[in-house]
Amino acid sequence: MTLLLGLALFFWPPRTLRSDNFVFYFPNSRHVIPLEVIENTKYLPLLQVLNLVGKVNGLQEKRNTLKVGFGNTQIELRADDRKIHVAKKTISLSAPVRVSDGKWMVPTDFLTAVLPGLTGQGAEYHVGTNRIFLGDVKPGSFTLRLEPVSNGARLTFQFTDKVTVRTASMNGKWVMFLGDHPIEPLEQSFHFQNSYVTDVYFDDQDGLPKLVITPAAGGLNFYPAVAEGGKVLLADVLKPPQPLAQAPPPSQPTGATAGAPATPGPSSGVTEEGPATQPGPPLPVVALDAGHGGDDAGGRSREGVTEKDLVAQLVARVRLALLSTGKYRIVLTRIGDVNTTFEQRAMAANVGGAAYFLTFHAGDLGGGSPRIAVYTYQPPSPPLPSPGGEARSIFVPWNQVQEAYLDQSRQLAQALELRFALMAGVTLDTPTAAPVRTLRSVNAPAVAIEIGSLTPDSDADPLTDPAFQQHLSAAVAEVLAALQGGGT
Repeated sequence: MTLLLGLALFFWPPRTLRSDNFVFYFPNSRHVIPLEVIENTKYLPLLQVLNLVGKVNGLQEKRNTLKVGFGNTQIELRADDRKIHVAKKTISLSAPVRVSDGKWMVPTDFLTAVLPGLTGQGAEYHVGTNRIFLGDVKPGSFTLRLEPVSNGARLTFQFTDKVTVRTASMNGKWVMFLGDHPIEPLEQSFHFQNSYVTDVYFDDQDGLPKLVITPAAGGLNFYPAVAEGGKVLLADVLKPPQPLAQAPPPSQPTGATAGAPATPGPSSGVTEEGPATQPGPPLPVVALDAGHGGDDAGGRSREGVTEKDLVAQLVARVRLALLSTGKYRIVLTRIGDVNTTFEQRAMAANVGGAAYFLTFHAGDLGGGSPRIAVYTYQPPSPPLPSPGGEARSIFVPWNQVQEAYLDQSRQLAQALELRFALMAGVTLDTPTAAPVRTLRSVNAPAVAIEIGSLTPDSDADPLTDPAFQQHLSAAVAEVLAALQGGGT
């Protein structure tokens, strides 16, 4: 019996080494089918492939042969033979047809050698990958750069198309879901000799494009942010603030809070990134407001850079600069390219308990780009009357909330001006008061920071320059740290 079993194993046909998935991307849908690896060659179930791209209308199977009617075309295959017959044409595949667990299997080059002729539509398939793009699907791609930052590392993903990002932690790793647009990565995985990040790999085996990041150690914090209208993804992996590492997290209200570190844990499930939390005593909140959004694009440069995208990119950098200090929680009043009303922006800051509010804009500031102007709120003259007279004066009208913080807002503006003046190559305007609508209902010291010039007659290069944006972000972080340390 032992001898017979040994001979059976020796002569048994090669079996599947592992199972995986293969993704078919169509213009309006995507489908996942199982993929098998036999003798180091990837195989797909023939009938499932054909039924995805059309309809099988005839089937005749004998011991070692299969005839398939597909539309007006007949396909004939023979087990363990590389050659298949399509209509009256013979096509040789890279590997023989196999029968596995009763299923007729074809090597993946069937997708390019046979499928386009059967369907009459184009197919984009890169040998060795587990995805194909059919019809007029145009996948995007991305590049990745890793660079050191204070107390951590920064991953910068540059996408060819806009993505939307949703973050989760899974099995000690961070997962960033990239929305619905198909992606064909230039590299499937990246490995780093780094103290904060070891691996990044792209995965879409369930039809959902995503990036999976493996931290080099436990207990690190993860801060993702989308910039440039969704074409840039910045992800900082940072050490947690040491003095606060052992304290229990405080409870936080739900709402428009963003910027919480996603910390991978031992759980085998998926935990969505929740409202901002930070170990230790409650941290001061900074509300960052990216002006405009949605169908309100704001200003526009000669080459088509819009104000809404430019300030969203700048806010993403300011956010990361503040989070890297470990001294703040962040509230974003606009997340993504959406319309957000003045009231919604103020409410996000007020409900979040903002200690400071900064709104960012870009426009025509004249020559000398890059140029920076800082504004505080200027109340109407004469002042608006309080409803109800003295008897109800304890209720501050929504449109007069900022007036209680005018002095503190001016102090913030002056401190920012002094620090911005140290930035080389920047033209600076004197802080001034203006009827900035975004500031009117903010219950905290608040300023508007405008950069320019962004006009149809000017180039946006000085304003989109990463060095300029990084210096401005660092300046904001330094000013807020100094004010916070001074008890303001």
